[in-house]
Amino acid sequence: MGNRVAGGNFHDRADEPALLYVIRHEGLAALKVGVVGAASREVRLRAHARQGWVTEMVTEFETGRQALQAERAVLGFLRECGATDRLPQREMPQGGYTETVAHADLVDLDGDLLQAIAQAAGRIIRRAHSPLHQWTRNYLAAGEAALDLIDEGHKALARKRLQTLLELGEGMVRHLGPGEPQETPASV
Repeated sequence: MGNRVAGGNFHDRADEPALLYVIRHEGLAALKVGVVGAASREVRLRAHARQGWVTEMVTEFETGRQALQAERAVLGFLRECGATDRLPQREMPQGGYTETVAHADLVDLDGDLLQAIAQAAGRIIRRAHSPLHQWTRNYLAAGEAALDLIDEGHKALARKRLQTLLELGEGMVRHLGPGEPQETPASV
C-alpha cells in the first residue's frame, strides 16, 4: 500500500485531507462507513445517493491515514455492538460493501449517536497524532527503558538517562508556557 490509501474510491495520498462519512440505506436496513479524499467528496456521496443511500454524517480529517483509522474504529465499534453482517457485494454496485453493516436496524443507532461515535474516534486519533502526544509517548517509553536498566543492574547508565529525561521534561514545561512548578512526591 505504501503511501497510498486503500479503497476503490480513495486514491489520494494518505497525507492529504480526507473525510469519514456514515451513510444509511433504509430499504436495505444498512449502514456504510467510508473514507474519501476531500476533493472527491461530492462525487463519491452522489454515487451512493443514486443507489438510495442518505448521508448521516461527515467528519473532516487532516490526513487520509487518520480518516482510515477512524473508519476502522467506528466499524469496530459497530461490529462489537453485534452488527457483524455486511451487505453482499451485489447490493453495492458503486463499491464499498466491506465497510457496510447489514441489519443496522437491530443495532438501533441514530444519526446523532453515529456522529458522536465518529467524532469521538476522530478526537482520539487527532490527539494521538499530535506532536505533544508523540513526544509524551516517547518520553514515557524512555522512562520505561531507564527502569529496565535499573532492573538489569545498570544503575549508573539509568541515572544518566533519567537525568536527560528530567532536563527534556523541564525544557518541555518551559516551552509550553508559564506556570508554577508542581511539587513531586519524594517517592518518585
